[in-house]
Amino acid sequence: MSRVAITYSADELAFVYANRDLPRAALHAAFVRAFRRDDVVVEHLKALCVRKGWRRRARFSPAEDDILRAFFPHRPTVEVAAMIGRSCGATHQRALKLGIRKSAEYLASDMSGRIKKGERRGTATEFRKGMTPANKGLRRPGWAPGRMKETQFGNKPVWNHQPIGATRIDSEGYEWTKVQDLPKVRTDVNWRPTHTLRWEAVHGPVPTGHVLKCLDGDRLNTDPANWRCVPKSLMPLLNGGRMKKRIAFDAAPVELKPTVMAVAQLEHALGRRKRRTQDSA
Repeated sequence: MSRVAITYSADELAFVYANRDLPRAALHAAFVRAFRRDDVVVEHLKALCVRKGWRRRARFSPAEDDILRAFFPHRPTVEVAAMIGRSCGATHQRALKLGIRKSAEYLASDMSGRIKKGERRGTATEFRKGMTPANKGLRRPGWAPGRMKETQFGNKPVWNHQPIGATRIDSEGYEWTKVQDLPKVRTDVNWRPTHTLRWEAVHGPVPTGHVLKCLDGDRLNTDPANWRCVPKSLMPLLNGGRMKKRIAFDAAPVELKPTVMAVAQLEHALGRRKRRTQDSA
């Protein structure tokens, strides 16, 4: 069932606006008495005020202002707020608006709560040098009832910890082997490519400025014979060159891979010789 919209005359709207500071129940009672609108309930007037933006303003009466002037400078704000039935925040803001401040006598008294220069509070409950901690001896070294020790700080995780010698495959298809278990280091410190480890076992460390290139395209084939040590500057030529005009080594058929490698090495050697000639000229 669709709801019927409540309409108001200009006089009714003016009445609601003029009495918007009244509590909504009191506003509704006065509205019904004035205009005989039995079809209007409190919720209707609440919605009207919300739509119009007529928020209720909790104004301070002259009597409340007099109480503030008389007691606010000399009494705690919480006591003055209780006298007029307001919150401490509203009471304090109204006092600021009226220009009322705490007196010097009040600020110097104990009621203000201010700590005076050289004053120490809480000496009866403070922890002094030489006192025995209340929890001394309650936590013994290594104390771990139940399964607590498995999750205590500093322990290695059990569910995902890999021992030395474990292998994994990275996102590019290379196999890595764990060679050590140092804490708080980069992954490539504890893990090294398996094909690099096997190649170095036969040929020694990879020279500076060189990388290992897979020959058959199967990066999981870690046989040292399947990897060739090439200069890093050769890799762009093996990947098709700067303009990608030639076939890349990895995309070439198996029978053409040696030819692609030989052509790339020849172009690389010619380029290096050309640069040396230009530098010496």
